[in-house]
Formats: sequence, structure tokens, C-alpha cells
Amino acid sequence: MLVCSPFGGAKAQIPPPVPNEPAEINACVCLHAAAAALAAGKDAKAQALAAVDRQLADLNAQLATEKPRVDVNSPASVSSYKVLLQRRDAAFGQLSPAQAAAAQAVDRYNATVDEYNRRCIRPFNPELMAQISARPNCPPFR
Repeated sequence: MLVCSPFGGAKAQIPPPVPNEPAEINACVCLHAAAAALAAGKDAKAQALAAVDRQLADLNAQLATEKPRVDVNSPASVSSYKVLLQRRDAAFGQLSPAQAAAAQAVDRYNATVDEYNRRCIRPFNPELMAQISARPNCPPFR
């Protein structure tokens, strides 16, 4: 890239050296791995939430179908409908925790990706990057 100098002529812009480049590269490799692991966890939480949503929708549809068929004079019919209501209530009780878990997973993933983007989207020495990527020294992932 060329940059115009106020003192005349154009100069090639040289990226500033990265202080402690090996440590920064290692941190970026580790952040990338953490983001991949968090993405898998985020996707699993989203699938769990979708499963609860589907179960709740199915039970609501069953309730809508069965409600007009309930014979209020038949204890067995009323009991059967109550069991279906209890199943729906149980599924509904799972919804909020599943939503919270999915939201937390998204937040952790987004924070890690934001940190990666802030720290790591820049040129690094490609040879050093290859060496460190082959054997990163990452802290245990939580």
C-alpha cells in the first residue's frame, strides 16, 4: 500500500512489528480453537431449544385436537386430557432454561469471536504462524 507523505512523495506503508509475535500468534490459534468449540456448543444448545419448541408445538396441537373431544361426563376422558396438559406444562417448563442456555452459548461464542477479530485479523509472519499452528500451547478450554 502506498501512503502520501506530507514531506513529499509516496512511501510504502510497512506494517508495524508485532510485539511478542509468537505469543500473539499462539493466542490467536487458541482463540480460533475456542471459537470452534463454542460454535459446536452453541449449535447443540440451539438444537436442544428447537427440540423443546417442536415438542411444545406438538403438544399444543394435540391439546387443540383433543379439547373438543373431551367428554366432561367421563372421568377417563377428563383424566386423559389432564395428562396431556401436564405433559405440555412440563415441556413449557423446559423452554425457559433451554432459551437461557442457548442465549448464554451465543454470548460466549460472540465474545470469543469478537476478541479473535479484535486481536487476530491482521497479518502475521506466515512461517511463524505455520509453526505455532502445528503445536499451539493453549490453556485448558472451559
